[in-house]
Amino acid sequence: MIHPEAHSTPHLQTTSMTVVVYRILVATLFVIAALLATINLPYAPPTWFDEGSHLHVPKTLVQYGKYADLSATPDGNIEFRYHGPTVGIGPTVVLPVAAAYQVFGIGLTQGRLVIVIYFAIALVAGYTLASRLYGRWTALIALALLLASRTVNYEGLIEYGRQVLGEVPGVAFVFLGMLAWLAALRTAAQPEMRRAHWTWSVLAGLGFGLALVTKNQFVLIIPLALALIALLDWRYYRAGTWTLRLIPLTVAIGCFALWMAVQFALLGPGTFFENLQQTRQAAGGAIFVFNLRSTLRAGYYLLRPDLFGGLVVPALAYTVWRARCRTSQGLSEALMALIIGLWLAWFVGASLGWPRYAFPAVALSALTVARLAFDTIVWLRRVLPVAATVAATYLIVIIALPIALTARVVFTPDDSAQQFAAYLNANVPETAIIATWEPELGVLTDHRYLYPPQAMLDRAVRQKWLEGDPVRYDWYATRPEYLVVGSFGGYTGVFETPELERHYIRVAQIGTYTLFMHR
Repeated sequence: MIHPEAHSTPHLQTTSMTVVVYRILVATLFVIAALLATINLPYAPPTWFDEGSHLHVPKTLVQYGKYADLSATPDGNIEFRYHGPTVGIGPTVVLPVAAAYQVFGIGLTQGRLVIVIYFAIALVAGYTLASRLYGRWTALIALALLLASRTVNYEGLIEYGRQVLGEVPGVAFVFLGMLAWLAALRTAAQPEMRRAHWTWSVLAGLGFGLALVTKNQFVLIIPLALALIALLDWRYYRAGTWTLRLIPLTVAIGCFALWMAVQFALLGPGTFFENLQQTRQAAGGAIFVFNLRSTLRAGYYLLRPDLFGGLVVPALAYTVWRARCRTSQGLSEALMALIIGLWLAWFVGASLGWPRYAFPAVALSALTVARLAFDTIVWLRRVLPVAATVAATYLIVIIALPIALTARVVFTPDDSAQQFAAYLNANVPETAIIATWEPELGVLTDHRYLYPPQAMLDRAVRQKWLEGDPVRYDWYATRPEYLVVGSFGGYTGVFETPELERHYIRVAQIGTYTLFMHR
């Protein structure tokens, strides 16, 4: 058995001054993170389709005791929809948001505060993981890169950490799982720590398993990565134990299986298998697309210079190279490389290429990019000091610019959704039927919204991204009293039919939201 070794970080002279500077920089980054995570929380970024649909389930749970989505019916009643958002994110998000609703009332701010807590956990866990893997100075860079994980066009950790989505909670659980896995690895060679080794292995599986429950995309990557790292350790590294090889994988899969069993018990076999069918349809529309345009789009996103300076792929290659060492550190590097590499391979080769799908791998890449940047600067200081200065300047730029872009989002609030909701509350009876495809309004008001069938969503998104056949939706068949077209309804164009112009008049427009009333 190979004894765990310390991370082989290049040496930097430690003095009382460097310790003080380090602590000041870390504290500054955490203060910046706290401010950027909370200022103008209800209004930046503006709420939108995915967040609204996720918030429906905890609202329905609190108001009706049903773990379901909610929609009006043409006759003025309501129907519970046990698919779509009910499986889009897991109970690790829904239940805490429902608890916040129960205690503080239903509202967007209450839901977002839950995700801010997950954001804080992800940030602290990611920083701690980088410190234990690579050392404190690399952890400092990793912390800054986590905050700078956005690009010019697409959001990053801070923006996702301000919205009720599954990505940040999932990343938080992966970081926690990795921390527990490292602790298990470091007790593997100590017989007197057998109980602690077993406990850490179970906790690692629990962390990874909660990620699987939180967001379905993690199911594609994490179990395969754990299986492959167990195989590599058995045949190549021999740094762990069979407990570490088998328990995390078993517990993680067990968590997901338990969640499936709970869904089967709550929903019944009919609805459960209908959900599986819709999940397969969604996989064909976004998860397993195998489209050349999507591959090129995804590849460009990963290589673009405003995403960690274009260093995601080079950092992955550097991590693979470091993982060649048959040590516990090499095994740790291999697990990082497997999770990131498998995720990026799926994102580029099979998925629809939506940048948000790559976010968990991007978040983990903050640690590997930090290691590559730190090692490169330290090496250049020895061989070419001027180049080291250029490299350090480049690192500062690729951190500062994305954080500045995030600050612009945070300090440019958009309350049009709240203003429109206030208008509806003042001018439209709650009993009126409002056809729309803007689920966020169902959180901001208690009106009866009639949404398109859930099965239309994947077809509509696929049509917009891959320019397929137009999606047909006979929304006028129910003769709704009102129609609201917002950003998602306008994006899909499902309401742009002759009936809109023929039978409806425009009543109000606030931001991207337009209210139409039947003549």
